[in-house]
Amino acid sequence: MNPKPPITRSLCLLLFCVSFLAGGRCVFSQQPAAPTVTKEKPDREEAFRSGNALMDKKRYCDALIQYKQGLESASKDASLLYNGGLAAFKCKQYSQALDLWSRLKTIDSDDWQTRAKLIQVYQALSKPQERDAERLALLELRKRDPNGELARLDEYCRDQFEAGGEKIMAFEQYELKGDRALRYVFSILDESEEKEKYRISLGSYETTNAIWRETTKPRPKKGERLFHLDGYYEWGHATYEMYYPEPSYDQVRAAVIEILEKRKNAVSSSTKVSKPQ
Repeated sequence: MNPKPPITRSLCLLLFCVSFLAGGRCVFSQQPAAPTVTKEKPDREEAFRSGNALMDKKRYCDALIQYKQGLESASKDASLLYNGGLAAFKCKQYSQALDLWSRLKTIDSDDWQTRAKLIQVYQALSKPQERDAERLALLELRKRDPNGELARLDEYCRDQFEAGGEKIMAFEQYELKGDRALRYVFSILDESEEKEKYRISLGSYETTNAIWRETTKPRPKKGERLFHLDGYYEWGHATYEMYYPEPSYDQVRAAVIEILEKRKNAVSSSTKVSKPQ
């Protein structure tokens, strides 16, 4: 994950100068006093650059040290707080990530990216009430400005975790849209953590719902939907479970973990047919 670029704001560099003044009468019976040395605080920009370079090398714990050193002289710097939270999260120091992102929220409570990060870290800390409160705040931010950046986005990353030896990024769609509407997408990453190997998603497709409405007795009410958990692989497609009504995120997450840990089998599958050369 690339660190967040610096947020445009005026930067104040603090310059420290140590001077020693000699004077007064010498008293030869006393030892001269040791000069007072003022320890300079780390330079904010240098700490930021060093931290980013370490993040690129996936040395997340070392990057966190650099960002924290920068914060010693710029405690409210948004870029250091945000990237420091990223480094702490990747280093699995979740309480430290929570502290840094919470400090950032006090500076700009309308920053939706910070809200999304708080959702992730509360999930990692197994604090569902706090997680859900941040999620509601994120949805309210999106609703408040229908023409803003957030309103133009279809999804946000609400979770990052590991299961079955895989690293997963989970995305929540803000709305169910189109004939192949999705609610959650669990993207299983390759070794570089930059590309998707395959995905597991919770969807509610129009074709599936049309069949369900025609074959279900009593007939489902208008607006009611059937959901299905599917895997999309290089070799083909698998369906693992059907849900009615819509399941919670925690239910779906638990099912995905079972799939990745080989504890849940598909109820149906299909293999891609290769075209003749």
